Amino acid sequence: MLDKEKRVYCFIGDNAVGKTNLLENMAKSLIYCHSMFKHNIHENLKYSNYDKDVYDRINDFVLKPPRNIIVNGSIVKDEKKQPWEFTYFQKIPPDITLCFDQPIVFIGAKNRGYTKNIDKNHIKILGNKHDRFLEAFIRSFNYMNGKAVENTEIADWFNSRTVINPNYVALEQNKLSEVVAVFELMPKLEPSINLITEQKELNIKFSEGELYIDSIPINKLSTGFVSIIKIFQEIIAGYGGWTAFEDEKNLSNVEGVVFIDEIESHLHPKWQYNIIPLLKEFFPKTIFYIATHSPLIVSATEDGEAYELLRVENKVTSRKLGNPKEWYLNSVYTQAFHVDFPNSTPTMSVPENNSLIAMFKDLHKKLKIMSTDEKIKQEAESQ
Repeated sequence: MLDKEKRVYCFIGDNAVGKTNLLENMAKSLIYCHSMFKHNIHENLKYSNYDKDVYDRINDFVLKPPRNIIVNGSIVKDEKKQPWEFTYFQKIPPDITLCFDQPIVFIGAKNRGYTKNIDKNHIKILGNKHDRFLEAFIRSFNYMNGKAVENTEIADWFNSRTVINPNYVALEQNKLSEVVAVFELMPKLEPSINLITEQKELNIKFSEGELYIDSIPINKLSTGFVSIIKIFQEIIAGYGGWTAFEDEKNLSNVEGVVFIDEIESHLHPKWQYNIIPLLKEFFPKTIFYIATHSPLIVSATEDGEAYELLRVENKVTSRKLGNPKEWYLNSVYTQAFHVDFPNSTPTMSVPENNSLIAMFKDLHKKLKIMSTDEKIKQEAESQ
C-alpha cells in the first residue's frame, strides 16, 4: 500500500525481485482503464475523443494486464470474472469502474547512455498531430512490454524540432519550446553547462555535417550527459505527443504519470542525488514511479516516497523505508540495501538515531534556558 498524494514513488530491491515488472504492470493497468477507450461516451474527458485514424492504428494492439487490478480498494479487473491473460485494445470494455485521464510516459533503461551524430540520410521532421501522439504512445507501450524500442538519437530529436526555420512554421506547430524545456533542465542539474546564451539563444549549432551542443559534437558527450538528456527528452516528447491535440504550450505543467526504470544508469553521483528534486520542481503536476539500485537516489526521497520490494517464498511484498532524506548515508546502505561494511563500528538503527537526536535537541534547549552563566549560555547557543 503506497502513501497517497506523494509525487514520487521510488522502488528498490534485490535483482529479480520484480522492480521493472512492477512498473510495467502499473503502467499497463493505467492503459487498461484509460479514457482513450471511452470512445465519445464522456465528452468531459480529455483523451476520449481521438480521431478514428488514431484508433485504427492501435485497435489491434495486444494488452497483457495483471491478473487482478485493485486501485484504492476498488476492483478494476477480477481474475475470477475476467480470467483472460490478454485482450486487444478494441476489446477493452468502456464501462470499467476506474477511468484514468492523463498522459502515460514509460522510459526504459536500454541504450540510454549512447548516441550517434547526424546521419544525412536519416533526417527526421515532425509529423502531424496523429503521428506525434502515436509515436509517443507506441514508444511507451513498447517499453512497458519489454519490446525493442527504436533508438531515437539525440541529434534526430533536436533536428526534427530545429531543422526548419521556426519563422516558417505555423505557430501552433512550432515545437522549438520542447528543445528549450530540455535545455532549461540541464543547467539546473549541472550549472556549469551552458546551453542557453545570454542573448536567450540555444547553444546548439550545425557544422560540417555534425550537431554540436555547447561546442561539443553530440556523439562525444559523456554517457551521463546523454542519459539524462534522453530522460528529459522522453518526458517532454511524450507529453508533447499526448497533448498534441490540445496544443499545450507549457509541457512542464502537464498532469501526467511517468515511469522510469533504472533512473541512475550512467549518472554521476551528484546527478543521482539531485535528479528527483529536479523532476519534482520542473514537473510539479507529474507523479513519478521509479525503479533504482542507487542509495543516492533513495537518500533524496522523503517520507512515504521510498519502498523496498521483498520476495517471501512465491510472493512479493513491500515495506516503506520511512524518511531516508533524514538518514546518514551509511544508514541508507544498511537499512535500505542491507549492506554490512566490514571493520566498521556497528551503527544504531534509524529509530534509535532519531530518538538520540531528539533527546539531544531537548537537552540543548534546556541548557540554554537554565544556564545563568552568560559565557556558558553563549557557548550553548553557538552549538
